[in-house]
Amino acid sequence: MNDNRILRLIDSSYKVCEVTGRDMGGDYTFEIPVADLALGYVEWTSDFRPDHGVNIVEIAEKYIKLEVIYVSRQSRDSYTLYVGDKKSANYMFGEWSYGYMISVENR
Repeated sequence: MNDNRILRLIDSSYKVCEVTGRDMGGDYTFEIPVADLALGYVEWTSDFRPDHGVNIVEIAEKYIKLEVIYVSRQSRDSYTLYVGDKKSANYMFGEWSYGYMISVENR
């Protein structure tokens, strides 16, 4: 059976520069076909790496179990995602605001 699912991470960070007053950070989207995933940490196909890590725990025909590791590397959220599920979190770490949205979508 062909697996046409995609794992999508929208990785967000934001801070106002104290010197210029300009916004820093932004939203960055990362995608990888579920068929290309293996258990363990996701190696995104982009040269740019997200602030949040994603650890794949289980890949099943109907769902994916994973953990999203926070910027501090001391916190993580665990999810079981089915197609169409979207999970997100927002938090502060130091002077920065961080967030993510992770989802599994059909191509």
